[in-house]
Amino acid sequence: MDKLINLKIAVLGCGYVGLPLIIELSKHFSVLGFDLDHSRIEELKNFIDRNGDYSAKEVREAEAAFSFDKQKLKGFDVFIVAVPTPVVNDQPDLSCLIDAAQAVSSSLSPGNCVIFESTVSPGCTRNVCLPILEKGSGLKAGKDFLLAYSPERINPGDQNHALSKVTKVVSGLDDKSLKFVSRLYGKIVPSIHEAESLEVAEASKLLENIQRDVNIALLNELQFCFDEMGIPMDSVLKSASTKWNFNNYHPGLVGGHCVPVDPYYLIDEAKKFSTNLPLIAQSRKTNEAAVANFYRKILNKLTSPYTSSYVLINGLSFKLDVQDIRNSQVPPLKRMLEQNGVKVDVYDPSVKAEVAKNSFGIDLLKKIPSFDNYHLIVSPYDLSIKKGGKYSSSLS
Repeated sequence: MDKLINLKIAVLGCGYVGLPLIIELSKHFSVLGFDLDHSRIEELKNFIDRNGDYSAKEVREAEAAFSFDKQKLKGFDVFIVAVPTPVVNDQPDLSCLIDAAQAVSSSLSPGNCVIFESTVSPGCTRNVCLPILEKGSGLKAGKDFLLAYSPERINPGDQNHALSKVTKVVSGLDDKSLKFVSRLYGKIVPSIHEAESLEVAEASKLLENIQRDVNIALLNELQFCFDEMGIPMDSVLKSASTKWNFNNYHPGLVGGHCVPVDPYYLIDEAKKFSTNLPLIAQSRKTNEAAVANFYRKILNKLTSPYTSSYVLINGLSFKLDVQDIRNSQVPPLKRMLEQNGVKVDVYDPSVKAEVAKNSFGIDLLKKIPSFDNYHLIVSPYDLSIKKGGKYSSSLS
């Protein structure tokens, strides 16, 4: 595969990470999108992106093939694995990654290249994925096939930093793997950064998101501290942000597919080296506790009995103005309030009503609500609480 001519590429995983790869690579190569979710595949065959990132026109023009049949993986030159690697009970769950590696191993031929994009612990590509590929194929990595890792940098809803507009970090088992993956991704991204090893690339992905988690934890801790002092956090941030080197983070409930997950991958791997990461672990606990702290803050603004109180949660997605609801912290917040008798509505024009209902059993308001109907309007994105029309001095 010295020349990128007539390459056939299979992308395993057609979600938030896989579909952008399919769309962009299809502009240059023959691409198959593979996913075990039958309904997802049928939707894509009908040019429907349930995540809302691509229009029917964009999916149709990609001219990619889609399948849930593992037999369809045979005969491809490049395999890109972009499957979920979630955390279950604070432990990394590699089951989807292992299944994908096994599926690839059954179709692997001499001269092929396998690229992993899923978020993993440093060493996973070399120590977990490589042995699976070699055992299932009977081939030797670095000799019979190329092996690479390139961490995804998908930011849902952010078109300014879409796949085709950001630097791609790439790494390879050896120099030949590295150079090939650099040339391949060079077709679809503006610039390439070649990491010196698979482990460096894997670790860089974790660092990108852990630094966000730690900084948000700091702001969440300060938010609740300043609340007790009667100091408005938004005013503090406005003042502090006038300094030239101030990092512009804000308090908020942390959700999504990366930030609340990635710290656990490094914490788990560090234990194998008898290394503890107390700052990272405590930051995760701080952000997980933010839901309960915000709930108590809201309740303190109301008077008991709470059965006559009405609260509007202004947002459901994990961040403002996106459809992505993965790991949203709004459902537990809503449950906590309702368990105390508070009447709670949720409004988010970015999220489809059927998605909210099917995922969380939440009936989103269909139109912009009147704040006059609520005592409080609260935001999961900055932990702000505003008085509605029903609010009176007796509630303070």
